[in-house]
Amino acid sequence: MKRKYKIACLGDSMTAFWGSEMPELRDSLEREFPEQPFELFNYGVSGTRAEYGIYRVTHDFPNPFGAGSQKCLSSVSPDLVVVESFAYNHRLDGKHRIGNYHNVLRRMFDVLRATTPAELVFLITIPPDMDHFLDHVPTYRDVALELRQEWAAYSEMYLQAAAEFADNENVPCINVFERVRDKVGKGVPISWFIDQNDHIHPSRYAYELIAEEIAGTIRRLDLIK
Repeated sequence: MKRKYKIACLGDSMTAFWGSEMPELRDSLEREFPEQPFELFNYGVSGTRAEYGIYRVTHDFPNPFGAGSQKCLSSVSPDLVVVESFAYNHRLDGKHRIGNYHNVLRRMFDVLRATTPAELVFLITIPPDMDHFLDHVPTYRDVALELRQEWAAYSEMYLQAAAEFADNENVPCINVFERVRDKVGKGVPISWFIDQNDHIHPSRYAYELIAEEIAGTIRRLDLIK
């Protein structure tokens, strides 16, 4: 019996909304590696920035999927950590703080390298739907569309900054942001990739795409020995 290959996904609500079981990722891995058992850990927490992502690597924290605490990421000794960009929760920092965002991401990768044996892959999540950003979210019910569109533009700016970080640091990157933009440019409705309940988080279809990209990257980089 092969040893379970442990994958931890670290991020904000773009990761948290995948659910504790991450079924699309489990299914993609089973198809790509039918003889290899996996153990999956969702370390996403909604509404959090990269700074709190760093904290969760070495500190226990309130369990977002139930009662009690969740053990810190380093305690599970993952073989692979998929680091999501946290870009949406840095969107209001402004263009002049992109350098700080890059520094925080750099520190996150440094902490992960220092405290885990894991291979690291950077994930840039889906682009925003500019025309319907945050539609149907009760807490934004009376916020003007023009303001929400500004927020969407700021989100896109930080997603692009995440891509710049990956290029500058030469880290393996899964650029779902560009993949989806390419598909939309060829005529696929952006609504396919975005949860129509809140118009911000990935749809289940988008999670399937993300899962396929993760499984393909593991194969491409030959991460399972």
